[in-house]
Amino acid sequence: MSGKQTSGKESRLSNMTRRQAVKMGIGASGLATLAGCMGGDGSSGGTTITMASVMEEGTSLVYAGKQFKDRIEEESDGDITVEFSYGGSYGSETETFDLMNQGAVDMYTGGSDAYDMHAPEYYFFNSPYVLDSFEHQQRIMQSDQFQEEVYPALEEAGIKVAGPRVYRGMRHYTSNEPVRTPEDVQGMDLRLPSHDSWVKAWEAVGASPSPVSLDELYSGLQQGVVEASEGPPAQIASLSLWEVQDYYSKTSHLPQSGQMYVSTSFYEGLDQSQQDMIDEIVTEVSEEATQWARDSEEELLTQASENGMEIIEDVDSEAFYEAAAPAIEQLFEETYAGSWEDWRNI
Repeated sequence: MSGKQTSGKESRLSNMTRRQAVKMGIGASGLATLAGCMGGDGSSGGTTITMASVMEEGTSLVYAGKQFKDRIEEESDGDITVEFSYGGSYGSETETFDLMNQGAVDMYTGGSDAYDMHAPEYYFFNSPYVLDSFEHQQRIMQSDQFQEEVYPALEEAGIKVAGPRVYRGMRHYTSNEPVRTPEDVQGMDLRLPSHDSWVKAWEAVGASPSPVSLDELYSGLQQGVVEASEGPPAQIASLSLWEVQDYYSKTSHLPQSGQMYVSTSFYEGLDQSQQDMIDEIVTEVSEEATQWARDSEEELLTQASENGMEIIEDVDSEAFYEAAAPAIEQLFEETYAGSWEDWRNI
């Protein structure tokens, strides 16, 4: 146990240079210089891609990023190199998306904060208790409405969606008490990402949400800042949450997915052959990462169990969805585009 904790601390310390740069207000040019110092200097005439992720080793989005790095470096015969930093090296997800807009980060592989930042009326696809399958989520994001309204909004903010969605796993609930019904989470301090829709849904269920960034989740649970968290099996494994949580209750409240993204300014500066190569490889590795995540999901649950976390199977998931429904309906009335019923029928 102590070995894992030390490793996590060392990883967090190794990220401080970039994180401090973000918090101290070092601009795009400064961070670009920093990235250049850490990676290729382009002296050979090649292209260096600075790619980031807030996620950790063992997650499908980091898997996709590492596959992308290996494949594009090989297929370009070294003309393209990738400096891939994961584990929150450039700060939170929202901070990293801002850096993409500034031109300091070229690619990102991770979650969906960009949608919440720049097309919040469509963020329902990644909100708890709205959809119950990854396949349904894919259909919605491939719809004409998303193609015509959502993706252009992201591109205007300097973020180009690259490749298909990547499955991350079904999100469940971690705690130090078993959870089977909404009554079991009443008043419990629950770590959540800082998304208003997530907070409202879980407040309706009865929990007491506390927004904490992913890179601070382990320490937050360890120090008692929060009592519980929620996330897919890969998140539990990558952060070794079994060291600070006793139970993983299968609430099945959100089919989690992510995405690979490219800075529009970086992408538009490439020649057509480079753009085509990136598009092709991103599609390949995203599809492979989804299959990898599906194949590994049960293995990760077994790993959590073997490390002392009890898996609670007999959760009344339907009761959780029913408890959250009033909040979801209100979000569609006040915030989200379209109607909940119409989206559920796609």
